Amino acid sequence: MSRKFSLLTAAALALSLSAGPAMAQKTGGVLKFATPSVKPGLDPARTSTGDGYMLTAMIFSNLTRVSHELKAEPQLAHSWEANEDSSEWTFHLVKNAKFTNGRPVTAHDVKFSFERILDPETASRGRKAMGPIDTITAVDDHTLVIKLKGPYADLPLQLGNTFARVIAEENLEEISHNPIGSGPFILKEYIPGNKAILARNPDYFEEGLPYLDEVHQIYIKEYAAQVSALTTGEIDIMYFAPSEIIPQLEADPNIEVRITPAPSFQPLVLFMQKSPFNDVRIRQAVRFALDREAMLEAATGGLGSLGNDTPVGPANPYYNKDLPQRTRDVEKSKALLAEAGYPDGLEVTLFTSTGRPGLEPAAVVAQQNLNEAGFKANIESVEIAKLYKDILRNPEDGRMSHNNWFGRPTIDETLTPFFTTKANWNYTGYSNPEVDELLSKARSLVDFDDRKPLYDRVQEILYNEGPTAVPYFKNYVSAVRKEVKNYKLIPVQYVDLRDTWVEK
Repeated sequence: MSRKFSLLTAAALALSLSAGPAMAQKTGGVLKFATPSVKPGLDPARTSTGDGYMLTAMIFSNLTRVSHELKAEPQLAHSWEANEDSSEWTFHLVKNAKFTNGRPVTAHDVKFSFERILDPETASRGRKAMGPIDTITAVDDHTLVIKLKGPYADLPLQLGNTFARVIAEENLEEISHNPIGSGPFILKEYIPGNKAILARNPDYFEEGLPYLDEVHQIYIKEYAAQVSALTTGEIDIMYFAPSEIIPQLEADPNIEVRITPAPSFQPLVLFMQKSPFNDVRIRQAVRFALDREAMLEAATGGLGSLGNDTPVGPANPYYNKDLPQRTRDVEKSKALLAEAGYPDGLEVTLFTSTGRPGLEPAAVVAQQNLNEAGFKANIESVEIAKLYKDILRNPEDGRMSHNNWFGRPTIDETLTPFFTTKANWNYTGYSNPEVDELLSKARSLVDFDDRKPLYDRVQEILYNEGPTAVPYFKNYVSAVRKEVKNYKLIPVQYVDLRDTWVEK
């Protein structure tokens, strides 16, 4: 493993990513981006939706950036290195970055931002998504040392995540409505439920960037309305493009559909702290009831891959290939229900939403599957905000939640926040001491061959007793007008508009 990432390495990577026909870069222009959320939020420590992640990425900067190849690239840190076992990391900051109030960004700001996220009183969902940080020391204005509780090779990539934005302490009281950042754009106007307008930051520290004069993040709830706006040129990009409208979009000569494989998935969340899903037989009955191919087709039009009841997909190098692909077995599902005390069926409610592409169509298939396997499943479609803020966080007996999760760039973040006891995204109440121990040990190892058997075992346990059914993984599908140049999809659905421009 490379112990140092320098600007030379970053330049080489940038060249490799730009291979192909040269395009003349143009400055200026306004890009209008459609997203479906109502209130994405401006405080990066407290955002919880993809739309919010996108917005804060434009206003603030991280130490590192997650690239289109899911690698750590320089941002506020131009280079970094680790000690021999990766339990201590030193980051070297650029000297020309400043907040939009004119003050230079220093290592002390990074220390403040990270310690705020790690503080339980902040109640940030990023607290356990930052890696096993022990202490943070600002050696001087441009040098930061992070000591960990054990070896952790993924730290640079982890610090490019959606929560680890660097903020100014003096802005804390106003960050939710008047944020001060060091990102490529400055918030010009923000109307929750309507739009956010961002202007080019003339003092952005990456020379020549960004190209755009403005970015308008426009909130359009219904995807049909987004398609209409894209077709007429009222917007330039649809963040998500549902599979059922792809033929319509592809028929328009002014629109390009962009698709990239992604680790995103849409699980059925089975609340183990409530009846009946506190019984592993019921959880397994749900899994055997599902027709995964039909759900994948309904949700994505086939643009994805089958899941095997863990959030680690087949494209992930840590995927456990030894686990048999679970297939539909209606009789086994009925037998498990009877064994659990429900020979005449079990009534459940499956909550879903139209707020993310694919959720509701796949839920309809799941309902039919469950009913054929002895359940009495009812569907209730709710607003996406209610699905996340109410249904998911306040489980009740007899409820399942069908959710949309972005993939994570590291294997640790894919598993630890969801399946360790009392973790921040462990909505199901799952707790298994062996899983806790395996994940703790695996994150402290550096070598892939040492880590792989531990993650294999975690997947085996989740496959047999876990609290989710993962029927499929979704490709990331977006749609753009052809005037939009150099817009690249990041598999974990982050958005980077620094070197995008609009040709009009």
